[in-house]
Amino acid sequence: MTREMSSVPQDWADSGGCPVISTSTGTITATIPTGQAPYDEGPFDVATASNGQTAYIAVLGPGNVSAINTQTSRISGTVNLGPPGTDPFDIAATPTAIYVASQAAGTPSVIDPSSLKITATVTLGDSPYRVAVAP
Repeated sequence: MTREMSSVPQDWADSGGCPVISTSTGTITATIPTGQAPYDEGPFDVATASNGQTAYIAVLGPGNVSAINTQTSRISGTVNLGPPGTDPFDIAATPTAIYVASQAAGTPSVIDPSSLKITATVTLGDSPYRVAVAP
């Protein structure tokens, strides 16, 4: 994964997994399982930590954010944003916070990247789709 990657194609979102892409060849070299039965939807959006060591994946279906170590291509932690169907759609990362818009829940949440704990959730109402942050 690279910092330039900001969203994933729809067929990946339906796959139940996050592809690992070789930056030298542009090919998929592995798939990291991020979905869970019976909600096999996979990644919907991705944000990368400013140091490039962690990718944060908004996972449809189970309503999670998966933290992936970009050196090992393994999940290093998971944050549950709510019940299945919460639908985290968009994600953005800064050095001090991860911001996630959960469309079906009607909430944006803030996650501490060090602890992977939710520090704030705000109820907005119908379908927040995007988050934007300034570094």
